[in-house]
Amino acid sequence: MKKIKFIYLVMMVLVLFTGGCTAGNYVFSGGMGKHKIEVHATDGAYGESYDFEVGRNQKVVLKPDLSEGELQIDFAPATVIMTDPDTPEDVIIGEVLETVKVSGKEEVSVVLPEDSYVMEITSIGASKGTVNIEIVDNN
Repeated sequence: MKKIKFIYLVMMVLVLFTGGCTAGNYVFSGGMGKHKIEVHATDGAYGESYDFEVGRNQKVVLKPDLSEGELQIDFAPATVIMTDPDTPEDVIIGEVLETVKVSGKEEVSVVLPEDSYVMEITSIGASKGTVNIEIVDNN
């Protein structure tokens, strides 16, 4: 178990240094409880984030700064299968557990069960801006 946590930590640090992954009209970056989505998308554009962890008694806080459009963000559990360090991980995405829509600067919070997740993003209208995401304690 410690080895898996160490490998996960190393992967998250690598994500920070590589600047994230692109998914067409979205750039996902961050790690260790703070993530960012940069958006410049047309209506209906779709993207998936990398996997991230939500712990016990934590919530996901989305802080959008969108000058245009709206985003639908679906949270789906992700089963991460790590075979060995030389092989890319396999991620199996489950059924969507929670869906939120963000626009403008309206902050939204989502409480999810402890697990690994991915965000499936769909643009509603032409969307432009950023969404900062923090995993924080649910007090």
